[in-house]
Amino acid sequence: MNISLHNKTIAAIATPPGEGGIGKIIVSGPEAFAIANKIFAGKHIKDLCNVEDNKLYYGHIADGVQKIDEVILNIEKSGNSFTGEDIVEINCHGGIRILMRVYELVVSHGAKKEEWEGLAAQAVENNKIDGIRKEALSELITARTKLCAKVLLDQYQGALSKALHECLDMIKEAKQFPGENENTDARNDIFVVKEITHRMESLLNTAPFGMALTSPQAIVILGKPNVGKSTLINAILGEEQMIVHHEPGTTRDYGSEFISVKDIPFEIIDTAGIRKPEDVLESMSIEMTREQLRRADKVLAVFDNSKPFDHEDMEILNSLKLWKAAKDSEEQRSHIIIPLINKNDLPAQLDKKVIEAELAAPVCYISAQKQEGLDIVYEKLVQEFGALYHPGKPVVFNKRQFYLLSGVYRMFETTTSQVAAIRKLKHILTECLQGTP
Repeated sequence: MNISLHNKTIAAIATPPGEGGIGKIIVSGPEAFAIANKIFAGKHIKDLCNVEDNKLYYGHIADGVQKIDEVILNIEKSGNSFTGEDIVEINCHGGIRILMRVYELVVSHGAKKEEWEGLAAQAVENNKIDGIRKEALSELITARTKLCAKVLLDQYQGALSKALHECLDMIKEAKQFPGENENTDARNDIFVVKEITHRMESLLNTAPFGMALTSPQAIVILGKPNVGKSTLINAILGEEQMIVHHEPGTTRDYGSEFISVKDIPFEIIDTAGIRKPEDVLESMSIEMTREQLRRADKVLAVFDNSKPFDHEDMEILNSLKLWKAAKDSEEQRSHIIIPLINKNDLPAQLDKKVIEAELAAPVCYISAQKQEGLDIVYEKLVQEFGALYHPGKPVVFNKRQFYLLSGVYRMFETTTSQVAAIRKLKHILTECLQGTP
């Protein structure tokens, strides 16, 4: 955020949009108490500036003589608040109309409208949190699973920041390096470089896991028409949301839903079948399928156990090999193909050997209709993450952090000047801690 919010009074809605039990508005800044005094009436409370810190106060929000809602206020004074400014948290009923009416009333009395990120920006400007903790706080608001919330809460509380500060401390505590020809300094250079390289490697190993939590991986279900793709996605979702029909080519568009597999969020995408198009509409659908495939992180490739392997199946395999070749050059995520032989409850006519040979991966037998064999599929979807989390562990959780830290790692591998590398390292670590501008 380019505009400073230090010593400005801002207001942000801190609960997700939509209907809910509680709606929270946070007013932060030097005029927070004065604004709240104008619209809040509580029993035996004349001036919120004089109340005790970190206590809840019941009362009403009113526009003049008209009461708008019953509310509970939480007061945090600047020395103790997470933004470093005076804070009034207004907890009102969660109906969108009531929430917005209270919010507009707060703004009409002098607060500046801001998104949640504005509160985090204030905290950064007041040195309450650094840029990484700000990013974690912003992501925490939209965490899709409990595991995601746990990991981000750890990073908001400083797990990743602490790891990077430890690297900076190693640089500060080491001797100053006036030249590379002095043996003592050269030895210190080598020690610092080796230790920090090891730490960077460990942090980068957490990136696929962390980024999968904040930017869910896309799983594309790919197969020829009528192979059971929509039935499979219904089985995974646990309810019939996709069109299921016995006529080939029924799915002309694509549909996507967010799912959780062992507390890891994914976006799962059902697509039209890939085959030789019979009309313009089908041609457009197949091109849309290829477009979805290009952005996929993982593919569930579905084949029909009850039919012999044919040219349409080979078209699927060829598309997957092209996808895999294009994706292998990307470093930040693991791209996986999981071949599935569906309709395992029917007599087998499909030869799996061609599929396994072309994809260099063992097939999984499933029955989407009977929901059999899906546990193995789920295990394969999350197996790359393994035991990558324990409470308090530092985790790289966005692309900005990944690219900066991987740049450090590559720099140490290629540089011929350890002194220059260490100086550059200090700059990169500081930039990473500062967060997104």
